Amino acid sequence: MPPAPGRPRKASPELLQEAAFELFQLGGYRSTSVEEIAKTAGFSRATFFNFFASKADLYWLETDTLIGRLRDALEGELERREGSAGEGAGPARLREMLLEFSSTFGSADIPWALQNFRLLEAADDLIASGAGRVLELNRMFQTYLQRSGQQPDAVARGAEAAVLTALLVTAVLGWIDAGVGRGSFRARLERALEPLS
Repeated sequence: MPPAPGRPRKASPELLQEAAFELFQLGGYRSTSVEEIAKTAGFSRATFFNFFASKADLYWLETDTLIGRLRDALEGELERREGSAGEGAGPARLREMLLEFSSTFGSADIPWALQNFRLLEAADDLIASGAGRVLELNRMFQTYLQRSGQQPDAVARGAEAAVLTALLVTAVLGWIDAGVGRGSFRARLERALEPLS
């Protein structure tokens, strides 16, 4: 008697990413469809779109996880400081938190696509989808500064968030480009933030 069928496996972004990367290696990014990715992973096209807005978003899975961790850290900091009217939670504390967070970021956390995007036929799609992540970082920083109460002026808040976003992205890209001898990301970010000290 054949075994009873088990529960179908639960869809996850990681399973879809794994299937996609296998297909990209075999047939290329452009010629691989969302339907093929979903089918290879054992899911429907609709399931794919429950997790990703586009094929390019498959490359940002690890980055999105890191952004989520940073968002949680900023939220946690604001919640801890709510009873003290945001005291000490302004721009300087935001920079300190970025440095603390950067200590948890190692070479193994760099998404493959960020190290090798110039080699991919999807470079334009990656740049376009990456822009949304940069804007998300900027929004997170503005929200933190607004909720901290230490930066009431919207223009100053926007400028501080934009500068931090630009310095963070510059530090990440420079660190990745430095290759094997890149050292720690925290050291790179400290250098990038020096003009704000």
